[in-house]
Amino acid sequence: MPIDLSSLVPSPHKKHLETIDAALKKAGFECYLVGGSVRDLVMKKIPKEYDLTTNAEPKDVKKLFRTVIDTGIEHGTVTVVLDKVNYEITTYRIDKDYVDGRRPGHVEFGTTLHEDLKRRDFTMNALAYDLKSCELIDEHDGIIDIENKIIRTIGNPIERFTEDGLRPIRALRFASTLNFKIEPETKKAIQLTKHITKKISLERFQDEILKSFLGENPSAMIRLLAEENLFQVFLPTLPNDLTPNEIILDKLNYVPKELVGMQLCFAFYSISPGISLKELETYLRSLKFSGQNIKDTLLFFEILQKWIQNSDKSSLSIYDIKKNYLAPVKRHFNSRYTLDETFFQKLKPIFEDEISRFVSIWNDNPPLLLSDLALNGNHLSENFPNLPKTKFGEVLHLLLELVLHSPKENEFHKLIAQSAEIINNLSK
Repeated sequence: MPIDLSSLVPSPHKKHLETIDAALKKAGFECYLVGGSVRDLVMKKIPKEYDLTTNAEPKDVKKLFRTVIDTGIEHGTVTVVLDKVNYEITTYRIDKDYVDGRRPGHVEFGTTLHEDLKRRDFTMNALAYDLKSCELIDEHDGIIDIENKIIRTIGNPIERFTEDGLRPIRALRFASTLNFKIEPETKKAIQLTKHITKKISLERFQDEILKSFLGENPSAMIRLLAEENLFQVFLPTLPNDLTPNEIILDKLNYVPKELVGMQLCFAFYSISPGISLKELETYLRSLKFSGQNIKDTLLFFEILQKWIQNSDKSSLSIYDIKKNYLAPVKRHFNSRYTLDETFFQKLKPIFEDEISRFVSIWNDNPPLLLSDLALNGNHLSENFPNLPKTKFGEVLHLLLELVLHSPKENEFHKLIAQSAEIINNLSK
């Protein structure tokens, strides 16, 4: 029975897909929307991307469209670009001779849609949709599994996971982002194929974590990785049988998606709160996270450690808040974000209700960094020519301590007088 899924596709994607579909069929080829995009449409969700499959080979597709990129041509995939929007088109294929748990030894083109769907990972991703006839092809009961919120491999799960060691991680990620359960035999196969999962690149593992962070329940991904002891596959120095701190882990779901460093902070703090910053940096580098994400994670982790160690948070002095929290945040983010109330509210998962105090103190515009002082090294050089340059930093930091305690002292003439007193004490 035809089902109208294309009405859920927003413009301009709908127009683009109809253009691709019409061009391929006019040339005598088949064309179907396939995979995750069909799954999302069945679930009444708007897909983030749209993939198509066809019996046309890449060379045929390239003849039909003006802008085509060879994104994975050895596996039959090219990307058609329409109005600067990318659409991956993959030729029907059979993957053969998996030898390393990561990729097929070779692929065969010119097969049928039936054969192409059989090679896919999970039943919910083995759906195809004809945009013209509105026919929904479901040869593996993917619709039933979607309705029951079940993640199940096509065929034998051990075989599927042995073909590609990333598939167990993808199963966990889908369970997290879709709020599905993993079917028992599929779940059992995760443990039985760990030796295959170990072969995947660290970048692919890291990418699945980042994709899970984009969902509504990223804590589920961390919880599942801990339950299945999969962190240790990639980070062998982590202890076995990690038990996440659920209170900390739950906060991960409320971190703004753009603050990946804070997401990673809560993820790692929930499973290993006693880890040193050095160890954390080693783990993050091992997993190939970007330099910026690593720096952000280390900042948030250090801040979270300090915050949790304060037993009576409401009694923290203004000085402590400025020195230990506001100053590091300003130093780290000032060049990348507009630091205002909107930004600080994003830090609420760490500071909870105390964030209102932070905002109030911040809005008073207190001096927090050396660059906020009304006096700098040049002024010291002009007014104290005999002061060794090696002492400039010490003097400026003592002045900063002064104004952190008393912002009204941040006036040029007052700081010059204070500098003279500091220098006099240093010479004693």
